[in-house]
Amino acid sequence: MKTLLLLFLAGLLTLYSSGCATVKKGSDVTGLARTTSLSGRDLGRLIILARVAKGEDAPNAAEKEITAQAAATAALTSQATAEPVPRDGLLAALGERSWPDAGDMELAAAARACGADTVAVLTVTEYVGKLHLGLPALWGTETAFRYQLRVLDVASGTLLLDANRFRLRGGPFLCRGLDDLNADFQNDLTELVRGQSAS
Repeated sequence: MKTLLLLFLAGLLTLYSSGCATVKKGSDVTGLARTTSLSGRDLGRLIILARVAKGEDAPNAAEKEITAQAAATAALTSQATAEPVPRDGLLAALGERSWPDAGDMELAAAARACGADTVAVLTVTEYVGKLHLGLPALWGTETAFRYQLRVLDVASGTLLLDANRFRLRGGPFLCRGLDDLNADFQNDLTELVRGQSAS
């Protein structure tokens, strides 16, 4: 009888957890990439600026910025022709002005001054994992990210891409962790550069 009850509960748990995953996503893309993807485009010497918008007090902000920088570099260099260059020259050209406070034309001028062809600005506003405990599901996890990616052509000042994207994935009895979050973020950036909608 005890075995039968355990099998029943295990079956109920499997039935309840299957199909209960939640995926919410959104994408708003403007700039030239709205009609033509960045995939295959020659971006030349590319400077990537990445930050976590909630500032240094956000949990693991430094690690998240490193992850975001690496993901943007991988997406842009695998789908387009680009040579990533350090941002030090651009920051020096901006002088005392902080790059998050600089406008597009200031960034383009600073990038021209240090010989870059393209600037990509990645602002991450959410990058989290959550564990939920309670009823009716005993537990569940979800991961979520939200970001803006802007890509500027330095010579013309043209906005090649301005995208705002988000994704939340999780649900009852799903185990999602940092590796899942990082993989989803990387895949989303790659889809964006290819010109695909959020999937």
